[in-house]
Amino acid sequence: MADNFTANAGSGGNVFAADELAGAVYVPRVKFMLGADGVNDGDVSGTNPVPSKLVPVTTDGTTIFRSLDLDETEEEVKATAGTVYGLMFSNMATSTRFLKFYNATAANVTVGTTTPVLTLALPGNASDDVSGVFSMPYGIAFSTAITVAATTGIADADTGAPATNDVIVNIFYK
Repeated sequence: MADNFTANAGSGGNVFAADELAGAVYVPRVKFMLGADGVNDGDVSGTNPVPSKLVPVTTDGTTIFRSLDLDETEEEVKATAGTVYGLMFSNMATSTRFLKFYNATAANVTVGTTTPVLTLALPGNASDDVSGVFSMPYGIAFSTAITVAATTGIADADTGAPATNDVIVNIFYK
């Protein structure tokens, strides 16, 4: 059965687009256009999208995990499933440090034994501290929990201990 319907069917009126739901119940199909009342600024399309803007809110933002001394001892960011949306880090050391993320609770992570799901190299610098910001608008999902650690080596099995306050991290998550 065709989904469209004819207005004033007996006298051959205009045909309108519709979508049939639950047998003989029709919902009109509409096309969006832009513009103030009485003004057509064009149909919404890929080249003429709906204008939008971010509106600041004071609730429902991300939560911040902060560590001023992230090292080879695992730290739990979130004990349940969650999503990481961004992070800020500082590497105060002259050599590279490695930030490792685990999809497990801290109780189930042993740095050097548990395989991280994500490893980020935090470059070192001989003359001044190195900082960075990562933003992930769609987030990185962790189905179990979010736990982090930092080591001096890149290998999953590395347990090298960064010096006190080498790695500073702020992780933004939900």
